[in-house]
Amino acid sequence: LLFKLYMLGWTLGAIYSVPPIRTKRNALAAGLTIATVRGFLLNFGVYYAVKDALGAPFSWSPKVSFIARFMTAFATVIAVTKDLPDVEGDRAFNISTLATKVGVSKIAKGATLCLFLNYVHAVATGVLAKAGTFNLIPMVGGRAIST
Repeated sequence: LLFKLYMLGWTLGAIYSVPPIRTKRNALAAGLTIATVRGFLLNFGVYYAVKDALGAPFSWSPKVSFIARFMTAFATVIAVTKDLPDVEGDRAFNISTLATKVGVSKIAKGATLCLFLNYVHAVATGVLAKAGTFNLIPMVGGRAIST
């Protein structure tokens, strides 16, 4: 399983950069590729693959689910904002990105809102979860401070 997940990440990385598919040419496809690898595969996938490699039985973990969800949202924001510094060069070379289509200011404001909501969701998850699911002080306090 670990090797299969590694190869899935490698394949997604290749189709992101290598012709003929090159998902980085399309804002939506690039964002989905980056969010899948950085968010889902690196958190949920690797955790369960390592458990499988160690022979541990599968059991659903709210902590792993939380971090995979949180990091997928975070990686999505990274994927959307990564092109903001290059917008002038992208326009000069006729490269279509979300930033060249929508504008840097709107993307930055939307990304800020998404990150804020991601942290609010993290605090709410800590507060509303069944007692003992998360260590409440770092889960709520740490997230609240960073918001």
